[in-house]
Amino acid sequence: MKPFNPEHFLILVVDDISQNLQVIGEMLEDLGYETTFATSGKQALERVQTAQPDLILLDLMMPGMNGLEVCSKLKANPALAELPIVFLTASNEEDHLLQAFDMGAVDYVTKPFKKPELLARVRTHLELKYLREQLKESLQERDLLAQELENLKSAYFGQKVE
Repeated sequence: MKPFNPEHFLILVVDDISQNLQVIGEMLEDLGYETTFATSGKQALERVQTAQPDLILLDLMMPGMNGLEVCSKLKANPALAELPIVFLTASNEEDHLLQAFDMGAVDYVTKPFKKPELLARVRTHLELKYLREQLKESLQERDLLAQELENLKSAYFGQKVE
């Protein structure tokens, strides 16, 4: 397995406050992550389709379409359902936290956040995503090999072997 390399990951940062985008973007880019940005829920949904990020840092409270609505739409799409979403929010309301996890978020960080904590959570969720993808590939390869073995047995013995 290849070692973790931030340069292999694209992170979509969604926030309606441009200063937040700048601070988070610089923080991630300093470690080598690729970043892309959206300033609204609608723009985030569009950006996910074009950029295909590996993780989303999503503001909860935005005008128009809030983060929970964005998360719900993403998780409803089978092609995007496994995309890790980490909420960033100034809200400390337990109800928001529970809603975020119910919608399918993998994590929830309150603002103001501590830089090392946010970076550790980003890395953890990207590593988990990478490992899930590796596991799926390994299982698919195993299934293909099992099918090839079954085909060889059938060809050799002229029938299915139990």
